[in-house]
Amino acid sequence: MTGKLGPRVLLGLGILLIIAGFVVKFAVVPALAKFPDDVDTLRTYSGTVDILNRAELENPTGAPPFFNDLPVVSEREVRTIEVDGDKALVRDAARLVAAEGTPLAGTRLTGYEDFYTIDRVTMEAVPNFTDNDLVFDREGLVVGFPIGTEARSYTGWNGDPAEPVTLQYVGEEERQGRTTRVFEASSGPLPIVDPGTLSEFPATFPKASVTAIAPLLNLPPDLLGALPALLPLLPDELDLDYTYEFSAKYWVDPATGVLIDVEKNDVRKAIISVPGLPLEIDPVTVYNLNYTSTEETLADAVDDAERYGTQLTLGRTVVPIGLWLVGAVLTVLGLSTLRRKPRPAPEIPTHSISDSDG
Repeated sequence: MTGKLGPRVLLGLGILLIIAGFVVKFAVVPALAKFPDDVDTLRTYSGTVDILNRAELENPTGAPPFFNDLPVVSEREVRTIEVDGDKALVRDAARLVAAEGTPLAGTRLTGYEDFYTIDRVTMEAVPNFTDNDLVFDREGLVVGFPIGTEARSYTGWNGDPAEPVTLQYVGEEERQGRTTRVFEASSGPLPIVDPGTLSEFPATFPKASVTAIAPLLNLPPDLLGALPALLPLLPDELDLDYTYEFSAKYWVDPATGVLIDVEKNDVRKAIISVPGLPLEIDPVTVYNLNYTSTEETLADAVDDAERYGTQLTLGRTVVPIGLWLVGAVLTVLGLSTLRRKPRPAPEIPTHSISDSDG
């Protein structure tokens, strides 16, 4: 019995390592290959914006009613708030501020705060499972791409008009030294219904500001000349409606779903209603933002992709294969030792002791 203890230990350890390899590959890795429960990331983007000077609109002083080609920085923070199995509550918040070196440096221009409930594996929106009443019904991808992003088109969410949009797969490109999958999306002018976005823009337009922006309304010359006489007939506040349109390109790391880079153009236009005038006034662009990733964000995205990719590779291939190989070797050694016939013990010669004569 004692002689067979070593082989049995080898055999048992080998079997355990083989089982451990399967556990790592088919239980541990799938549990990790999902939106983490501790996400807290900040990404920055830079660009330029043409934007309504809201302060001037609400209290005319003679200053320009728009800021044109204003350099800006957008900061976006994504954080996991709550997790329930494969579901997560995620906060997605951003603010657009005037860049350093501009007259409005550091001034907040617009922003948003959204809460999503998502499937941590597919990254698609799921029904609200929390008591957070700021979660609205949505469809498709809302906060990012899934781990293992496939070479196919996805459905995304267009927040301002609250409608799904196609994220069209267009091929692969090298970006920041990595092979990425590229997606494009766009949408024509659609009415804005998102309450958060609408709160960032005035709901009404004071008639005292009509003269200042009249040249931007593409009014016929005769009506433009008649404005001084018409103004007293108008209500003090004119209602405003808004539309949203965009075009975007996304570069995604396929293994991890990390967004490596993005280029996007957001446009919001105001539609002015003038009671009593049977005239369609062209929508006025009040927000035209072009932006892309900063160098810092590009570096952070690549680091995340490399780190997560290494973890996934270790879990999916290197560690399981290593455990299987070592386990197989120990199992074979244990079995071969157990099956080996023990050598016969050497015979010990016996000698009889005869009494010597006295």
